Amino acid sequence: MTVSQSEPSKFLEIKSEKIFLMGSILISFGILLVTVGGSWDITNHLLSKPETFFSPPHALMYTGVAISLIGTVLSFVGWKNLQKFSDSYFLSLKIKLIGIALLIGAGPFDFIWHSNFGLDGLLSPPHLTLIMGMFLCSVGGMVGIIRYLKINDCKDYFLSLLIILAVIPVWLSCSGIISSLSLPFSNTDYFELNPEPHFAFVVATLAYPFLISTSCLLAHRLSDAKFGMMSILGGLFLLIYSTTAIVPNLAMLDSIQFYSLNLILFIASDAILFFYKSRKSMIFVGGLLGSVFYMVYYPYVMYTFNEILLGRLVSPSLIYFVYFELIDNVMLITVIPAVAMGILAVFFSEKISKRILMKN
Repeated sequence: MTVSQSEPSKFLEIKSEKIFLMGSILISFGILLVTVGGSWDITNHLLSKPETFFSPPHALMYTGVAISLIGTVLSFVGWKNLQKFSDSYFLSLKIKLIGIALLIGAGPFDFIWHSNFGLDGLLSPPHLTLIMGMFLCSVGGMVGIIRYLKINDCKDYFLSLLIILAVIPVWLSCSGIISSLSLPFSNTDYFELNPEPHFAFVVATLAYPFLISTSCLLAHRLSDAKFGMMSILGGLFLLIYSTTAIVPNLAMLDSIQFYSLNLILFIASDAILFFYKSRKSMIFVGGLLGSVFYMVYYPYVMYTFNEILLGRLVSPSLIYFVYFELIDNVMLITVIPAVAMGILAVFFSEKISKRILMKN
């Protein structure tokens, strides 16, 4: 009799966990759509395409918000019926709820802003609200997915690919935060919100390398060092960035081949950590990943360094040429701090992965 009573309870626990997982997956996928739409929106701003609240990039972004909202509701329903693991999933749920509140609030805020001020910049209050909501939702989704895989001891390689879905929105949303604080795309007819050029220079030099290494090493650690995770994650990032930031600008289409060479870096890093499992190889890979941030964030990172090193007015058709005119000086100036930040990410990713995996 006791067994028969415990079976429905166990079934409900398993079902609730799966509902929570599905909610986390939907949130991560939704934020992925939002970040893709956001990158596309930046390109449209740069190309001076007609800007309205109902533009295609905005439609993609708020479709992602709707999917994330559904995911948050599912996460809450799943968590509410959990008993044994409710504490393990509560952190994920709490972060999601805060994030989705910001995302939902950003929609009407953005509509009002566009209605009153027209074109808005990266650092406009609605965009900052949206970006912070994206970041928190993506972190909540990542924690939920990873903890489900950990608690249920999922070793299947296909299920491990959920780690890619978990990490890529975090990487992209963090990139949005850094871009907002470093790119000179925030001045409008009503407001001059561009970050101070020297501040932007420092932010880009330190934050981008740290983010690249942290994201890749997180995928590596959270997947128990499975080969291919860093390669797939890096390849997906390059694909998204190229299709939203390069392809829409016809003047830069020929540079796709150059940009795709970055994939070699991620594959090489993957191989090094697969064949040489040591702290020294991890530190080497961290520094390597950080050192090439100027190539990984092609083309828009050029605008940040142009502000200090050249100070030119760059049209969309000249991005490619100015980028390569700057590359030698940028690499010379930034390589040491970029490598240092990449190495710092090794230790940070270790600490964060232990926190997510609930390891003491």
